[in-house]
Amino acid sequence: MKILFVYDHQYPEIWRDGLWAALNLLEKQGFEISRMNLQSNSAEELTRHYEKKHDFVLGWGAFHSPVDDFLMTLPNFLKDSKIGLCIGGTPPPASDVDKYDVLFYETEWYLPQIQHHKNVVRAFGINSDIYKPIPDAIKIWDWVSVGAFALWKRQYLLKNKGGYKLSIGEIQKNNLSESIDIIGDLLLSQICVSDMIDPEKLAFIYNSADKVYIPADINGGGERAVLEARACGIPVEVESDNPKLEELTLWKEKGRVPDQYWYADQLKKGIESCF
Repeated sequence: MKILFVYDHQYPEIWRDGLWAALNLLEKQGFEISRMNLQSNSAEELTRHYEKKHDFVLGWGAFHSPVDDFLMTLPNFLKDSKIGLCIGGTPPPASDVDKYDVLFYETEWYLPQIQHHKNVVRAFGINSDIYKPIPDAIKIWDWVSVGAFALWKRQYLLKNKGGYKLSIGEIQKNNLSESIDIIGDLLLSQICVSDMIDPEKLAFIYNSADKVYIPADINGGGERAVLEARACGIPVEVESDNPKLEELTLWKEKGRVPDQYWYADQLKKGIESCF
C-alpha cells in the first residue's frame, strides 16, 4: 500500500517521536510511505514532487491547521485516495470532517468532539528506543519542565516548586516578546532555562530529574512530554484543572506506557479499515 504522509514541522531534523518511529515500523511491514513536510516548500511544489498515485493520505495536525486545509482541498492526483488525520491539538473539527475516512485521536478527553464520526481510532505513543530509563542516572534536578515559552504552558507555576529547577522549551519566533518575558521571569526566580534540545539529550535530562512538571493549561499541549517522562520512569505532575494531562499520567496499554509498536498497530488498523 502506498501512503503519503503530510505534516507541518518546523524542526524536522529533531523529529524522532512516537509517530516518526511508528511510521518507520509500518515501512518495515511493507507499507510504502512518502513524506511531505509543508514547511519545506510551497504545497504546490511539494505536490508536483510527489505526483504519483497514493492509496492513502495520512495527515498529522490540528483541525484548521495547514495540514487539515491541505487534506480538505486535495489536488486532483490524490482525489481517489482515502484520507485520514492524526489529530494534534485541541481545536474542534470543522463541519466537513466527514470527508475523512478515519480519524486518529490521542486522548479520551478529546474523543467526545469526534465520536459522531463514522471511523475513529485511538493512536498515540512514544519512541521507546529513545525514551527509557537510564540505569544509575545521576539526579541533578528536583524539577524539570518541558514546553514552549508561551503563556498557555504556565511555566510561572514552577516558582511554587522548591529545589533546583530547569525549564526546556522553544522560543516563539512569531511572539518573541512573550517568550523573552517568560524566560526573564524564570531567570529572576533562579530557574534555569534551556532552548530546545534533541530527543536523546532530552531523554537524558528526564532521567536526571527527580520529577517532571507539565503545568500547561487544557489547550497548552504537553501530551508527549507526559508520556515520554513516564517512559523514562520519572514521576510526572500536572495541574488538576487539566483532565487531559491527568489522564495521560495514568494511561497504559498492555501494561506499559503506549509506545511506537502500539501506535503502529493502531495506525495500521485504522488505515486498513478504510478499504
